[in-house]
Amino acid sequence: MKNGIALTLLGVFATTAFCAAVRANVEKSLPDVFVSALSDVKAKTKVPVLLPSELPASFNDAKHATVKGTADDYAVSLYYELDAGDAGFAASFGAKDNPRFSPRELGSVRKVELANGIAGFFRPVTCGGSCAPANLWWEQGAVLYQIQMKLDSTLREKDQQRIIIAVANSAILAGPR
Repeated sequence: MKNGIALTLLGVFATTAFCAAVRANVEKSLPDVFVSALSDVKAKTKVPVLLPSELPASFNDAKHATVKGTADDYAVSLYYELDAGDAGFAASFGAKDNPRFSPRELGSVRKVELANGIAGFFRPVTCGGSCAPANLWWEQGAVLYQIQMKLDSTLREKDQQRIIIAVANSAILAGPR
């Protein structure tokens, strides 16, 4: 009887330790700025949350994450500085379940290949009175994902595309958080 209880307790302990290690690994694979936002966004949405495992070094100064969400969508925005408007914006990562449009319908986009053979649609930084961030959209099942990144407008479009695709691929390959 004692051996049975000891084995049961050992199994519970091992399972608890394993789950804690997996949770720590998921959180560790996230850039620090996302760690506190992850539980907040997961509490607000039923949409699978995709966040990148890696961000370019130039985004290391983004220290603030804000979260918006409903059952059918979410947005995690990164800021260098809060309450500074567009000047403080770094990037955003969002998704919408069953959107009313396809990224194929958007204007001024270029089709690109993402991880796992997923088709993405890229739009580079555009400037008029002010500059709009680079964008990338892709669909997984019935969910439309989008990444926006504030990149330098002098950066070549191929370099913008390479950067945003690498970030998207790290989110896709990490899978739902």
